[in-house]
Amino acid sequence: MADLNLDQVAEALKGMFTPSNHFVFWYDDQATFEDNIDELEQRIGVPIVQMTPDEQFKTKLVLLDLQKKDESALVYSPGPMPELKLNFLADFLRYSKTYTADATTMLRKELQLPADQQSWLASQTQFFGSKERKNRFQKLYKLGNDPTLTELAVLAKADEARLNSVLRAVLHNDSLGDDNDSLRVFDKFDLLASFWNFIAQAYGYSKKQPTLRGLMTAILLNFAYDEAQLDLPSSFADYQLNPVNNAISFVQNSRNMIDARDDLFKIAREVWQFVHAETQFKRLDIPQLIKIDAFPQIDELIIAWMTDRLLDNDIAVRVGEKTLEQAISLREKLAYHKEYDQLYQIEMAAVTILRFQPKGNADNLEVLISDYTTHDYRIDTTYREFVAKLMSVNPDQETLVEGLRWKVENTYLNDYLAHSVSEWNRVYSPKQVSQAHQQRRFYSTFVTSEQQKTVVIISDAFRFEAAKELQAKLDGQDKFESKMNWMITGLPSVTYFGMPALLPNHHLDYHGEKNVTVDDQTCDTVDKRREILQAENQSSQATQVSKFLSMNTEQRKALLSGQQIVYLYHNEIDVTGESAKTENNVFKAVDETIDALSRTIELLRNLSVRNILVTSDHGFIYRWAPIDEANKIDISDFKTIKKEQRYAFSKVPIELTGVGSQRLGDLLGNDDPTYVDYPTNFNIFKAPGASQNYVHGGASLQEMVVPVLNVKLQKGRSQAVSAKIHDVTSSRRITSRQVTVRVMQDDPISDVNTLAHYSIYLTDDEHRKISGVTPFVADIADKDPNARIKNVRLTLSEQPFENGKMYHLILHNTETDVEYSSDYQMDIVIQGGFGFDI
Repeated sequence: MADLNLDQVAEALKGMFTPSNHFVFWYDDQATFEDNIDELEQRIGVPIVQMTPDEQFKTKLVLLDLQKKDESALVYSPGPMPELKLNFLADFLRYSKTYTADATTMLRKELQLPADQQSWLASQTQFFGSKERKNRFQKLYKLGNDPTLTELAVLAKADEARLNSVLRAVLHNDSLGDDNDSLRVFDKFDLLASFWNFIAQAYGYSKKQPTLRGLMTAILLNFAYDEAQLDLPSSFADYQLNPVNNAISFVQNSRNMIDARDDLFKIAREVWQFVHAETQFKRLDIPQLIKIDAFPQIDELIIAWMTDRLLDNDIAVRVGEKTLEQAISLREKLAYHKEYDQLYQIEMAAVTILRFQPKGNADNLEVLISDYTTHDYRIDTTYREFVAKLMSVNPDQETLVEGLRWKVENTYLNDYLAHSVSEWNRVYSPKQVSQAHQQRRFYSTFVTSEQQKTVVIISDAFRFEAAKELQAKLDGQDKFESKMNWMITGLPSVTYFGMPALLPNHHLDYHGEKNVTVDDQTCDTVDKRREILQAENQSSQATQVSKFLSMNTEQRKALLSGQQIVYLYHNEIDVTGESAKTENNVFKAVDETIDALSRTIELLRNLSVRNILVTSDHGFIYRWAPIDEANKIDISDFKTIKKEQRYAFSKVPIELTGVGSQRLGDLLGNDDPTYVDYPTNFNIFKAPGASQNYVHGGASLQEMVVPVLNVKLQKGRSQAVSAKIHDVTSSRRITSRQVTVRVMQDDPISDVNTLAHYSIYLTDDEHRKISGVTPFVADIADKDPNARIKNVRLTLSEQPFENGKMYHLILHNTETDVEYSSDYQMDIVIQGGFGFDI
């Protein structure tokens, strides 16, 4: 801010004359430029009216005349501006601009700093020597702000002149040491001491040699123990903060900001290692630990504890008042859930499977199928999810859950699958399956019964439990109405029997090897199946799902145009499972199939197809653990026509313990005397085969119960809405900096009331947050209103509040941006405040 030369003065003056401002007043109290007025007049191109102190009235008359002519002028007085009561030109001054040739004063006015900051501004020559810094300061500064804090915000590249924003920007520099770029810049401009002074006032962190690492250690430790509602232990006494409220608010608010969240997570890991926090936090009881999410390593301690409990068969253990499932659900909603979701899902799946208790013997086939299709299928789904998650878990995290693999595997195989397959074979016979549920009557039962265009999606090996997951996914979109039915395949439960059964047929015949005909026609390709469909109904078409997905809209319309029945074939699960190289990816293939079928159905909806059937030719059994020789049944002493791992053909039944037989004619509805032989447990025959863990063809619920999912485009269905919450706190007075509010979820979660995520915080009238932000998930399905009420704890920042004034509790739906608010009256006896914005 050097002295101004004539060029600078002229340039500044020219800029002050605008179409709406015709007069500029310049009181040059030191008469510095009195000798340059004539030259200046030539440079600015505007007449200059020179006014001595005793010529005010005369000057006013001149200005009135110029005003009538709509002309402009610079009024120059080689003396100070008179006080208001002696200033005859006050009315002109009110609607004109004033100029001063003092660089500091000009800058102060340009920055809109108050007059008492004149001397401070004069000391900041280095900072304001940069036009870029000056412009950014001008953008961030607001009247009443601390200008030094604004300088820090400019240097740190913060988005606002608040201490929390400055600190977040400093931490974004990727270092907690002295080499932090922002700290080095602060030091360069002699502002480092000011930064640490602000920090000391706001967070109570005051050290002779303060460091970012020490500050963040103190903030995170105080936040963690506040979450557990415990005092900081003596081993961390050096990190005690007073007040602690601003530290809590800083962490809560930062974790709700995308740009700051990753920085804070990284810092939390570094701090944990810095203070060897594991030793101290391991001493906490699990009900205390479960409340803390200041450090990601807390989740690792909790997951390791859960794994140990499950390995010890302590499935009924409680975490305080919570079950293991409730504790897992709680952790999945907290700060580090994305990093540990997979592990918690593994724990949840393990709990579900290890809790399974097999029922007694089923009375008949109908009861067994009803149990499976209404709830027992979920064990197969849970096992699939468990295996898929465990196979893809981060190697660095694997040790936390790896002990569960064999525990869950043994329980699934020996307690669930062995019981399930045994029960099925105890009650199953082809004659007990009603015609309406026989797979070979699919076309007449489900397809021709619809008097509208019907698209049938047949996904090879898409078993019942996977179809239920697809159904849930579709129902969640609120665009469809779905209904699940089921069929029982014949035996063997394989593709070359299942695919013919799904076509229109009068009789099915087996001709050896893998040849089954439909009314004497082969059907082992999509083209041959299309011919069979068109022979029954000319307005029929067939293609592969992969081709349908690769088409453009016009091609899809052409495929469907004029057709009454369209078959779409999909084959990802079976082709994955039947290869030794890929069979371990079969559960991943199930997930991909669900996505592909969902996409296909969505495209059909866009083409106004209102009736869709999803079914399969057969299911499968998959076991993750390598199969032992003890689980292979040797039937080499019996004469067989064909032998596979889960079935064999023979002319007479194989009489051997653990082997069942059915006459093929009873399965196909003809007089074929061939017998189908199969294990009556989950074992396999000793037979060549590419895959060992993925098998099908035998007799089990998993292999023979296939889905018939009917999906209809729903018109006029009530749209699902995001779950609403409201404040039910009885006393709406804020009497301390720890505020507990009671929030109620209006309705239970259902098809029309979906889970919602909220952020809850307190604000002032200008919607500025005065507390930390607490995440809240509205996910309660309980119909009891009292069970849908939760307490939410908020921490006020340390700043002055106006007692008696109303502040506002905000319930912000983060997905819809809808906000609900309620008013709270401030009534805090002890006030805080530091004279700057936190």
